[in-house]
Amino acid sequence: MNQSQFWRWPERKKHYFAVMLASLLMLAGCDQSDSTDNNKAAQSQSTEIQSAKAPQQSNTPPKSVKQKDATSLAELAKRYAGKEVTILDASEVQLDGASAMVVTFSVPLDPNQNFAQNVRLVDVKQGKLDGAWELSDNMMELRLRHLPPSRKLQLTVDKGVKGINERQLETAYEKTLTTETISPSVGFASKGSLLPSKVAEGLPVLALNVNSIDVNFFRIKETALPSFIAQWQYRNSMNSWESEEILKDAELVYTGRFDLNPTLNTREKLLLPLNNIKALQKDGVYMAVMQQAGKYIYANPATMFTLSDIGVSVHSYLDKMDVFTQSLEQGDSLKGVEVRLLDEKGQLLSKAMTDADGHASLEKNAKAKLLLATRDNQTSMIDLVSPALDLSEFDIAGPQGYSKLFFVFGPRDLYRPGETLIVNGLLRDGDGRAIKSQPVKVDVLKTDGQVVRSFVWQPENGLYQYRYTIPQSAATGLWSLRFDLGDNKPRYYKFNVEDFMPERMALDISSEAQPVMKNHGVDFAITGRYLYGAPAADNRLQGQLFLRPNRDAVAKLPGYEFGAATEENLSRTLDEFDLTLNSGGEAALNVSADNWSSVSSPVKVIVQASLLESGGRPVTRRLNKRFGRRKNWLVFVHCSIRKQFMTIVPVVTRAATMWMKIHWLNLSWFMPMPMAKNMPRKI
Repeated sequence: MNQSQFWRWPERKKHYFAVMLASLLMLAGCDQSDSTDNNKAAQSQSTEIQSAKAPQQSNTPPKSVKQKDATSLAELAKRYAGKEVTILDASEVQLDGASAMVVTFSVPLDPNQNFAQNVRLVDVKQGKLDGAWELSDNMMELRLRHLPPSRKLQLTVDKGVKGINERQLETAYEKTLTTETISPSVGFASKGSLLPSKVAEGLPVLALNVNSIDVNFFRIKETALPSFIAQWQYRNSMNSWESEEILKDAELVYTGRFDLNPTLNTREKLLLPLNNIKALQKDGVYMAVMQQAGKYIYANPATMFTLSDIGVSVHSYLDKMDVFTQSLEQGDSLKGVEVRLLDEKGQLLSKAMTDADGHASLEKNAKAKLLLATRDNQTSMIDLVSPALDLSEFDIAGPQGYSKLFFVFGPRDLYRPGETLIVNGLLRDGDGRAIKSQPVKVDVLKTDGQVVRSFVWQPENGLYQYRYTIPQSAATGLWSLRFDLGDNKPRYYKFNVEDFMPERMALDISSEAQPVMKNHGVDFAITGRYLYGAPAADNRLQGQLFLRPNRDAVAKLPGYEFGAATEENLSRTLDEFDLTLNSGGEAALNVSADNWSSVSSPVKVIVQASLLESGGRPVTRRLNKRFGRRKNWLVFVHCSIRKQFMTIVPVVTRAATMWMKIHWLNLSWFMPMPMAKNMPRKI
């Protein structure tokens, strides 16, 4: 995410180096021709939004999204045996936010054929379209994604397309169609959102061919929330003529520009990052109003959202309301949350305080319109007028009840081929009480449901115990144990068989917290141990040492790159090492300063070490070590489209006022134009 930064004069620091950096910030601005524009731009922020782009189309023959095994294909062939292959429909549809040509067939198609030989879609004026045909999951649709808008297309399907039942398309098919016109659009993805104040990813928006937007953020006053919600009614846009009335009790806290850059002709869901905006760090209720950059329309998209760590749920009964609060970040119950019921004018009807379980009860009131939950300047709310959550959409039935319950458990549910499955069982009645033990018939089922072993499970003192060695050639996937307790109601215990190499050791690499000086070597302390606590004594440690440039040497100065841009050979491999840990699982690694003695730019040393252990995969860790201040650092400053270079020369003596020399070179296009040299500046 690229973000333009605007700086303020910092407070004077005690350390002399911070003083020089502060002066650099004032002198590193663009030349006078740009200063006016920069001052105006300081009121807003341009943020680039990143999103997952759609994968590029492949020219290889298409395959079904979910690969089907030979048994599934044989079942499909049997089901559609003898049915004729015809085309039922060919039209433009929306898939994953983008237009696509979908050709629907009467039977599933054979996935092992090159559809590009028999199916063609061309632009009447511009020729063949980019992309490749893909087969849908049900194998009855051919799709070509990302159709260009407002184009006249010609679809041709030659005879010979093969179905899963060995039948072929007997008649060629042709169709001409014009794709839909696409108009740029943008809006919020929700009419109201509760965003966790510390872990919120961003505010969701939907964009289609809109690259940049301007968003105004307003904070709603808490006392005006009931009347505001009653007037707003969770709409998705705001008319310009009503904005003054709606926002009269709101404060404009931030205006920013966000660069969306969605995939062309694709409606994408993107997130506007809020956690880096200082003005939006305060918890509360906000209104966001959006407009396309450079566009002015009658009605603008708008949404209301809340920044808070308080999660609230309300259970409404005939004469009371049960309120439960919990932390959205930690999931723990929140004690001491004040819960208030307000009417449409914001008048208090009743209030309560949550207990240690995050629970509070309120008397039900027909006048109640809004429930507010507040604690430590955090506010969450529930609109009591809007429809409640319909629990009928959720599966709340729970596990099926039996007169005999068989509780089966094991240390884990993930195994590798060749490992031993360990399971235990307890037989109980419907209320969980122990009952008389009985033999249990057990079938071991593979991923395809076939039985690989059957046995009768006998208990010992009421406890069922069993160990099963999974074959080395076992198919990976979901396996299960099927139990028959004599009531013709099978129970199942499921476990996964996968090829994986779990880590069984921990590896720690440490060094001094402070950066080292150029003429000093670097010492790394390495410690290895098994996860059960024993030291990794006499284990082998292998690794590499790398040298890399550290252009962003000062983290508090994003956009400034330190070092000489022309200096070469800064990225190189220094050495490899092969050590053995001592009896305490420890080792020391020293890197000589000779490896970077000739370097003038800031650099860092990277150590990558792998601790080896028989029977498991190597545990690999990395650590970066930075070097401290040099005598002269060249600073590369990004400023608009110009590139400016400055050299900072530290002064050993600390003083409230001192002089420094800045070498300033303005590069205009390809022709260097020296503006000034050795310009003295007083700070």
